[in-house]
Amino acid sequence: MKSTLFGQVVKRWEEVTDLPPQTVGPFTPYYKMVTKRLKVMPWIFFAIGGVGIAITLYVLFGSSLSVIVTLLQRGF
Repeated sequence: MKSTLFGQVVKRWEEVTDLPPQTVGPFTPYYKMVTKRLKVMPWIFFAIGGVGIAITLYVLFGSSLSVIVTLLQRGF
């Protein structure tokens, strides 16, 4: 009886863990291209993204950005 229950558990485990490759519709090739590079060396993208966000915030808020940052630092 134990082996039958164990066999059922193993069979169910194989069904659950055997998943097909995930797709994101027509964007699948782009998703795979981006995630392949992110898995290897994500810090480059983090640095570029951080600089991009900083420049965008400076363009939106101008020199008052330093006041906003100081206010946020004092709050935490």
